[in-house]
Amino acid sequence: MMLTLVRSRLGRLKEQPFLGQVAALMTGAVVAQAVPVLLSPVLTRLYTPEDFAVFAVFMSINGVLATVAAGRYDEAILLPADEDDALNVVALSWLVLTALCVMLAVVLFVADGRIPARWIQTLQGDWLYVLPLTLFLSASFQILTGWNNRGGRFNQLAASRATQGILGGAGQCGLGVASPLGLGLVWGWVFGYFAGAAMLLRANLPTLWRGRHAVNTQRLITNAGTYRRFPLLSTWGCLLGNGGSMMALLIISHSFSATITGLFSFTLRVLALPLFLISNAIAQVLHQRIARMNNEDPAMILPYVLRSAMVLGLIAIPFVIGLALVGTELFAFLFGAAWAPAGEYAGVLSLAVGIRFVVSPLTAVLSLDHNVKSCVQWQVLYFVSVVVTLGLGSGLPFEAFLKLYVAHELVLYSLYFIVVIRGARRRPAV
Repeated sequence: MMLTLVRSRLGRLKEQPFLGQVAALMTGAVVAQAVPVLLSPVLTRLYTPEDFAVFAVFMSINGVLATVAAGRYDEAILLPADEDDALNVVALSWLVLTALCVMLAVVLFVADGRIPARWIQTLQGDWLYVLPLTLFLSASFQILTGWNNRGGRFNQLAASRATQGILGGAGQCGLGVASPLGLGLVWGWVFGYFAGAAMLLRANLPTLWRGRHAVNTQRLITNAGTYRRFPLLSTWGCLLGNGGSMMALLIISHSFSATITGLFSFTLRVLALPLFLISNAIAQVLHQRIARMNNEDPAMILPYVLRSAMVLGLIAIPFVIGLALVGTELFAFLFGAAWAPAGEYAGVLSLAVGIRFVVSPLTAVLSLDHNVKSCVQWQVLYFVSVVVTLGLGSGLPFEAFLKLYVAHELVLYSLYFIVVIRGARRRPAV
């Protein structure tokens, strides 16, 4: 019933301009993200903070690898002016992804029994061996997302995300009741992601199948060379940029208790969910619009980015103020007294989440081929600064460490915004 209503709403929004496209994506995103939010009071009573710590570490590792598993060619799907070239970039993305997942599976098979026990223990079991599967699912979803964005098929993307959120949340609750070992958070997520990716593939299969004759070795090689900056530069920059977030979590898990790690990761997850509903929808539309402007009229990009930044800032400010005032009481009421410390963390972390919310969607500008180098430079800086700053602060009490983490995010994402503005002013080489 819920999915029927989603599809009906999406159908009415299909032909609308920017706000309609954002609304279409938000329709699916609201369902996808509202389900985990609504189920969080249930999940916090089925799982412990330590279970959430395991889930956070696993998802962090998977997330970092998934963003680079296709050689970042999935980010180039929107860029070709010719549709046949775009299809070859899609095929190229899947070729790279498949090769990487097969290699990873072989390495894990050969290394079976030789991996240090403390690595496996960090993931509470043999979760390391699930990575080839989750990696392929996550990166395939990104490839299909790029193809949907290019065609403006936001309704398909939104419906698949709704399916992913509903079934993933239901799976986590069901497995939490059925299993006493706290393993359902990961497997529930895998179930939901598989369902969403399968739905998206089914919706896109006709267009991909019709264009299969345009895919050939020569064009694959040509497009691989045309967008070589993505695997050669963007891959390493993205790996370091996202690796910075993973390193922050790993430093916390190494320096503080599993309970604190679980509370920290859960707080970030809950804070990011409401803003993600808007941020991710805007980012998808911005990505498509900016790629089109770059081909048609690059001078439009800067004012477009500035207007978007203003809207995002106006949304973020009340969110940050509200959590600073009532975060502790809100978390204790919703998730139980044991999670009250997460509310204290939320008041501080809301500043970091707020600035990420404003800046992250705008970084679609840095996906343009002539801006990739600038993006990589910031990502390298972010990774190094996370390791150095948080590594030096790991001996502090956690409250002081948390303030140091937020200060780091505010400074680095302010610099990121400057990089975005410079990228919006830069013109592609003729």
